[in-house]
Amino acid sequence: MNHDILERRYRALLRAYPADYRRERTDELLEILISEAPATRRWPEPRQAIALVRAGLRVRSGSAARRPTAVLFWQGLHLAAMAVLALGTVIGLDDTIERFQFGGLDDPLNALLDNGLNLIMTAAALAALALGRSRPAAVLVVAAIAVPTAASQYLFANSMPQWWAPVVAAPLVLAGLRRPADVPAVGRGNGLLATLAVVALHLVPVDRLTILDPVQQGLVAVVTVGAFAAFLWVATADQRLLLAAAPTFAVGWLHQVTLYPESAMSLYRAEALPSLIVAVAMVLGAVAMNRRRQAQA
Repeated sequence: MNHDILERRYRALLRAYPADYRRERTDELLEILISEAPATRRWPEPRQAIALVRAGLRVRSGSAARRPTAVLFWQGLHLAAMAVLALGTVIGLDDTIERFQFGGLDDPLNALLDNGLNLIMTAAALAALALGRSRPAAVLVVAAIAVPTAASQYLFANSMPQWWAPVVAAPLVLAGLRRPADVPAVGRGNGLLATLAVVALHLVPVDRLTILDPVQQGLVAVVTVGAFAAFLWVATADQRLLLAAAPTFAVGWLHQVTLYPESAMSLYRAEALPSLIVAVAMVLGAVAMNRRRQAQA
């Protein structure tokens, strides 16, 4: 009975591996894990559980593929495009709601042209990419730049980050059309989870660290450190997340340096130079860890 419970819990942990990998090796892995466990054990050992999850994340990033570097690069490219478009959608949705809350209902057509059109087209490009429709996504992401800008200069003139999102995503989506046939596409569920993880990283209240109340500042610091530590724990096992997150920081940087050119070299604006440093560090980290993985293989 205990072994049945333990097996179910191991199966839950093994979901960290891709579906095709589980189909081939789940029974083999379970046989090894269960045979080594005492008859009274009902829960996996914490260290063993952590090792299984990290191993599953590594396999997802391509460590077991014939060409792991190609899988890391091309799937990371796809996830980066999704993350950038998702971030642009979230920012656009927030601004559109705020626009209608503060006077947009008095002039809904202009509000729709200024904010809504970009939101709709960026979300459509994201949906196409999430569904694996790369060619329609490429058309939609280019249209998300051209059509809203032709209809209204508001986002372009104010260098809004939701305007920059499809601009940053477009070369990623277009490059993804050349994905080699032997590199598998990102699974839909995996793509959505990775995208949510990257977007959640941008919702961490870093700007609240400047508040004066020491108690609140301490709580925000704990949340911030915890969120970034959790993300890095996952991303160091699945380096695709580092490649996915890097361009999203470029969106904020482009917004700041084009709207406020004097902030381009400021180390005190979280959206300016530090964002670019984080983006470059993530790419370099992914490259370094991939090389180390190849050397150990």
